[in-house]
Amino acid sequence: MCAMYTSIPPQQKSEKAPKRAWIIVALLVISGIAVVGRLVQLQIVQHEHWLTVANTIQEQTVDLLPRRGTIYDRNGVALAYDVKATAIAIDSFNMTNPEAICKILSDELNRPIGELEKLVYRQRYFTWIDRSVDLEAAKEIKKRVAKADANGLIFIDTWKRCYPQGDLASNIIGFVGTDGHGLEGIELAYDDELAGTSAQVHVVKGADGRTYQTETIQEGQPGDDVHLTIDSDLQFICEQEIDGGVTRYRANTGFMILMDPNTGEILAMAQDRRYDLNKFWSSTATQRNNLATGFLFEPGSTFKAFAGLAALDCGVVKPSDTFNGNDGINIAGHVIHNSDHESFGTVTFAKTIKYSINTAMIRVAQQLGEDRLYNFLADLGFGRATGIELPGEVNGILRNVSKWSRLALASTAIGQSVGVTGVQLVRAMAAVANGGKVLVPHIVKKVGDKATEIPTVLRTVAAPASAATMRSLMRAVVKDGTAPWADLPGFEVAGKTGTAQKAVPGKGYVDGKYTSLFSGFFPADSPKYLGLVVLDEVKTTPVWGGYTAGAIFHNAASRLVLAEHVAPVASIEGQQVHYSASTQPSLDTRVSSIAPPPAWLKLP
Repeated sequence: MCAMYTSIPPQQKSEKAPKRAWIIVALLVISGIAVVGRLVQLQIVQHEHWLTVANTIQEQTVDLLPRRGTIYDRNGVALAYDVKATAIAIDSFNMTNPEAICKILSDELNRPIGELEKLVYRQRYFTWIDRSVDLEAAKEIKKRVAKADANGLIFIDTWKRCYPQGDLASNIIGFVGTDGHGLEGIELAYDDELAGTSAQVHVVKGADGRTYQTETIQEGQPGDDVHLTIDSDLQFICEQEIDGGVTRYRANTGFMILMDPNTGEILAMAQDRRYDLNKFWSSTATQRNNLATGFLFEPGSTFKAFAGLAALDCGVVKPSDTFNGNDGINIAGHVIHNSDHESFGTVTFAKTIKYSINTAMIRVAQQLGEDRLYNFLADLGFGRATGIELPGEVNGILRNVSKWSRLALASTAIGQSVGVTGVQLVRAMAAVANGGKVLVPHIVKKVGDKATEIPTVLRTVAAPASAATMRSLMRAVVKDGTAPWADLPGFEVAGKTGTAQKAVPGKGYVDGKYTSLFSGFFPADSPKYLGLVVLDEVKTTPVWGGYTAGAIFHNAASRLVLAEHVAPVASIEGQQVHYSASTQPSLDTRVSSIAPPPAWLKLP
């Protein structure tokens, strides 16, 4: 059988070749058009986009905070300032020897290696490692990475916040976070003024993608300095004394405020709960809370000074007027008692203040009336924030008189059913001390070149003569009334005690839970210093404010007059006797055998 096949004539081959060529040419043309179109898209249409991407890869613009303003006390002692430091970042795309980098950073920054690995291996051209590294640590890191031939770290000159006094006034000063902005206290309240204007720095990648240089493209402006009204020496004294008092009387917590009653300037604001500002990250919210502005409490018998001043100024009472001071007064079906159910018989208004007699004070308030008492307390500023230059101040509680129950007049006059802060209470006591003027309390004296208007007088609530009368009655409280432990011979201390029974939700006022407090000023005739001591839930006995808080006031005032070189205003002869509770004393040492407290002041 012969093989059979079909042959293609030469003429047909010559006809198909040009067709294939045209197809190839067409494909090439189409491909060329696509390439040209893509180039047009990338280089013309999307030029700006890809230029930005390229710049992002090659350069990084970083905002660097300038030198932050310094915080000073009233005498120019630095409480917070910036020191030179180094900020460290990393380019993880161009780094070499990342294992060595992680080990070196962990060693020198004292941070867990696992934490650093998360940053080092992050897929970015610029990642912050630490924005405030000490100069010596940064120098050592540079040295070690160079020796290990490890590239990719970026070093930028910057500033670091330093708090040279540690925990002193920590609840006033506050601190700065890792981003350079204030997070608590004055650092937060005056962050804009302290921060200044940021500088802008270009971080430029070298030709090999691993070597960097920095270039400042916009200079920053340093922040303004802030001068406080506090005196760091007096702050230290008050902190020591409140620490000792809280420990001695086994209180939950406590605080002390020292003020100039004529200007409203806060000279010290101390509490036992503090924290090291240089290690703020290890503090708790409880430690950071400023008790003077954020802790609400019932003021107890210290309020009698204000109800009494209102009655004096309205002319409804004189120091010699008499009232029934026996135990037990029925108000709207509720019997209110004196301390320890003590009956005093008929007493003058002067003795009502001196011995802090509840039943007599309520009868004084009944003569004054609801409207006048409420208006006076509202004018003193209770129930609203004082405006002190600190964040987190609470308003307190003073219900509008239209919402008062039949019991409210009596309870308010003796410091129950109201809630106050320490700043509110010390500001109100300043009105007694300075002749009736309500001031804005200040803790900032100057910001940059701008001084605070001091004093800032809001209003006058009582005549100077009325305030002078109340001061004389309060002098008797300390001389031989409920607060002999607060006296300071030669300095004529006047004051008022409070031992406020605390209310528990669902149970009302309960035994065993008290706020013990004392507020005093000296000298009584022309006060220059005003103090408030508050202790929460004293667990020793007696719990009286005069015995506990009064003793703390005495100890702090004793050191204050030495530190400030304050001369006595009266002869110390014949005034050598004073009462101290620096330790838990026996009955024999609690009172002087020469001049014991009045017989009614029963000691256990």
